[in-house]
Amino acid sequence: MKRIYMLILSCTLTVVSCDDNLDEIIPEQSLSEELAFANYNNANGVLIGTYDLMQDLHVFGSQPQFISDFITDNVNFTGSFPSLQDFNNYSINSSNSTVDEVWRDAYEVILGTNAIIANAPLIEDASDEQKLALEGEARFVRAMTYFLIANLYSQPYVVSQGSNLSVPLYLEPFTGEIINLPRNTLAEVYGQIEEDLLFAEENLPPTATQGFASSYSAAALLSRLYLYMEDWAAAAEYADIAISSPDYALSSNISFYNTISSEIIFSVENNATDPQSDSDAETSSGSWDSYYTGRDQGGRGDGEFSPDLAALFAEQPEDLRGTFTVTDVNFSGEPAVYTLKYDNGNDNSSDYAAIRVAEMMLNRAEALVELNGVDEEAIGLVNDIRSRAGLTTSWTTADFASATDLLEAIYTERRKELAFEGHRRMDLLRTGKPLRTAAPPSVAIPNAGVGVVAGDPEAIWPIPQSQININPLLEPNP
Repeated sequence: MKRIYMLILSCTLTVVSCDDNLDEIIPEQSLSEELAFANYNNANGVLIGTYDLMQDLHVFGSQPQFISDFITDNVNFTGSFPSLQDFNNYSINSSNSTVDEVWRDAYEVILGTNAIIANAPLIEDASDEQKLALEGEARFVRAMTYFLIANLYSQPYVVSQGSNLSVPLYLEPFTGEIINLPRNTLAEVYGQIEEDLLFAEENLPPTATQGFASSYSAAALLSRLYLYMEDWAAAAEYADIAISSPDYALSSNISFYNTISSEIIFSVENNATDPQSDSDAETSSGSWDSYYTGRDQGGRGDGEFSPDLAALFAEQPEDLRGTFTVTDVNFSGEPAVYTLKYDNGNDNSSDYAAIRVAEMMLNRAEALVELNGVDEEAIGLVNDIRSRAGLTTSWTTADFASATDLLEAIYTERRKELAFEGHRRMDLLRTGKPLRTAAPPSVAIPNAGVGVVAGDPEAIWPIPQSQININPLLEPNP
């Protein structure tokens, strides 16, 4: 994605001193607010800037998603970063640098979208349709970013139906005065995400260049939101909207990653120049490729197949998802197996397929079983995914004695299909399963994470101490 910075962030809500940190967060090409929204072209540049910020390592540039996989049973972390080792050992505290950076950089994205949402209706040379589309894209980006941090810093919705504390809802553009707000409940944050996505679905065009939001990507993210809220009817409905789109379809093979593909409903697009063009972007210290590519292929080799995931795939050797791999060496120089979903270790240019058709099919299948019991349509949806993966045996209703049996089978397919894409932690927490049933070989603390379930303090991230220091209204997590 071309890196255009026209964001008007004079400061952020996440710094102790505005003057001391100004150089770190203001791009050289920044415009004043008046000029940034003087016309449609400038405003569209601000929007592109917010998409660009989504590429940040600490937002959708891999780190939160990578952590969400390696603290579970999917990935064995062998890297050297102390802040990430703390996650692997379930010994993180509020001063952890990653805990702080993810919060800070996510709110930087959110503040950019707030500026667009506030100013888009005032752009004089834009049509009503253009104004609504600008606001719709900004609302989609804001919703996706709030969804990310809400799921990291707060207990899942299923714990207390969203009554637990989440993150503060900052919905206004930054005007130069730092305003401290308390944490909202998860229900309130999810409610704002829902409102933003419904607006985006109504006002965005159905088609968009890959990497930009459309009405269908908004519907798809709504499906994921409703799934997490256990609103099964809405989860099924919005998944079907995305599945039924004439522009998206299940790919015929699993080699669609890092391509223009009908499988991908929304992606964070990267290219070889992105990691080098900004200090906050993906760098050699971390990216999708760096983490998930072995050292011989140019990566760090931090994230290899866990023994548990490898054993699961070994049960069905014909499953192509288990052979979509390469053997390399890990960070410690030991032989290891890596996914081929991110195979550009030399330039960190792999994209993040954030929302896919296969996920929507799995969402709908799970929701239909929750609504109807052993459901024939649900089985058909999962059979299509299994067939693409090279599994020739089709399921039938006779294979499942109960809805619980079918749900467990769907959970397993979901694990295999979405491995290394950042879904595993939330899928385990929302379905009442422990994040780990056995500690991987790389942990320094015995049994780290074993038995941790939704509701346990260890299941979520602490509120950054730096934020508590400057905002006394923030209540820490246990």
